[in-house]
Amino acid sequence: MSAEPPPAHSLPALLQAALRRAPRRYRMPALPADAEAARAAGVETALAFALEAARGAAEHHTSVPAGVEALFTWALETLIRESLQPEGGDPSFQALVLRAREPAVDEYVRLSAQVLTDARAVRAAVNAVAHPGKLRHQAPVEVQEALAPLHRHAMAGEWSALRPALEPLLAQAPAERAESRPLLEALSDLSALQRLERGAALLRDEAVQRYRALCERRGPLAGTASAAANGRAAARLGAAAEAGTVQAFSQVAALLDREAPAGARHSVVHGLRIPGHYPGVATQTKGEWDVALARAVEGSDAVDIVLLAEVKASAAAATTDLPRLLRGLERLAQAQPNASYTLAANGGEVKVSGGSLCALQPQDEALPPQVIYCCAAPTDTPPAMLSAAAKAVLLTDAACVAFARGLVEGASPDAATLLPLWADLIRRPLRWRSVLRQYPNACHAREAMLQPQDLVSALVAAMAA
Repeated sequence: MSAEPPPAHSLPALLQAALRRAPRRYRMPALPADAEAARAAGVETALAFALEAARGAAEHHTSVPAGVEALFTWALETLIRESLQPEGGDPSFQALVLRAREPAVDEYVRLSAQVLTDARAVRAAVNAVAHPGKLRHQAPVEVQEALAPLHRHAMAGEWSALRPALEPLLAQAPAERAESRPLLEALSDLSALQRLERGAALLRDEAVQRYRALCERRGPLAGTASAAANGRAAARLGAAAEAGTVQAFSQVAALLDREAPAGARHSVVHGLRIPGHYPGVATQTKGEWDVALARAVEGSDAVDIVLLAEVKASAAAATTDLPRLLRGLERLAQAQPNASYTLAANGGEVKVSGGSLCALQPQDEALPPQVIYCCAAPTDTPPAMLSAAAKAVLLTDAACVAFARGLVEGASPDAATLLPLWADLIRRPLRWRSVLRQYPNACHAREAMLQPQDLVSALVAAMAA
């Protein structure tokens, strides 16, 4: 079977056929037909249905269908109650509610937000007066020994032990520490040290200990060995997913070359990176593209991007990734059609035709056909109708936290107190955009999601047809 030369910057006909044939194993199910069916389907489906109704009303300036408002408050109240359960609840939400109830926890969280900056400031102040390397050449042995505990506690982050080591040094006669005394006094007065001491003292508070236990339940605390191990494991999963996609794209390239006219050679580009001087604004846009299938441009050293893939180890991750990916495509599409652009990649620089980059422009917030997600994750678990990110944003709203606080404190709050959140969703859709678009974003992302080997199999089938 021979193929006609494809139009410039278009998908090869065989690849178009393969993309149509490839199964969409991660596709989102449809929402229920009405509010009654949504309620019967469960809390998360009910919330997804209500959010989609709110999005439609906000975008088209129409009224929300009857019963949806009540559906929303019922589902949100139920979600809050479920999230507060000691077993199977949401530790992140429970930690948020505990912070709202306990001033000590709120103070601890605020201090923790700047602990790294404060630690750097204190260590710099300690090093100015007690760095062992500096003292070795400038101070007698007895001075080095006197200052050593100060440096040791600072480097170990033992903030509650720092002042007990500092006070005896300050208590000595000024003549004995004439040069170092101003530095020691400055350290003692440092507000960063006072905040670190207060944070260390709060660790003994019972409510703070409960808060930290809840934080550990939702995942290892940042900076711990467990968090680092989780990060390495996630990186290995991501690398394996990318390697599988590169392998599949290499098979696709070989199959297309077998049918392509002379000179229309295909190649795989891994880790395509957009330079800082590229047109458009780089802020909050995707700047690196996982895998691309490229086709040599006849009579040129440039290539066309034929197929562009973003690789995800988890299908659910694509929903929150989609807006950033769309912004990245919009930036790529700002290329000059008749120019070429040199982009970095894992295998070296690649010159890409501006015309094929312009063709990546999204339409109506949907991905162009030559941009796909690739995922090899199991498909035995049905996709969640309400994304974890959307759920988290809803639960962090002040109305939800206040409702939950009332429940924890033994009150019986009325679900009507959640209505201001519902009204805000409709009145300020831009503020709630990520929440209101959680279902359509999931549909768009998952509709474009393939298992890499399914694409290879579909191409083989299309070639045999």
